Amino acid sequence: MPKRSCPFADVAPLQLKVRVSQRELSRGVCAERYSQEVFDPSGVASIACSSCVRAVDGKAVCGQCERALCGQCVRTCWGCGSVACTLCGLVDDMYEKVLCTSCAMFET
Repeated sequence: MPKRSCPFADVAPLQLKVRVSQRELSRGVCAERYSQEVFDPSGVASIACSSCVRAVDGKAVCGQCERALCGQCVRTCWGCGSVACTLCGLVDDMYEKVLCTSCAMFET
């Protein structure tokens, strides 16, 4: 028995994978907001936060991986007080406290 042909062959567009780069993001739906968050008024790209990709507003860096952080992504370790990013900071659900990876090893 032969294979059936696709009934939508002529009507359906091709579904190709599309690569989205910084250029497409800066021209897209939220282009104005994206441009304000990532680029300085001078047009030069600023340092982006490693967790949320917003422009870094201070000099906060993660104490574990040393990546740049914006003010909204800074987490302070409950055990030692060091700064941790969202990747390195572990949230204890029971007590709702943030622990860096070094302190989390001793808590378990």
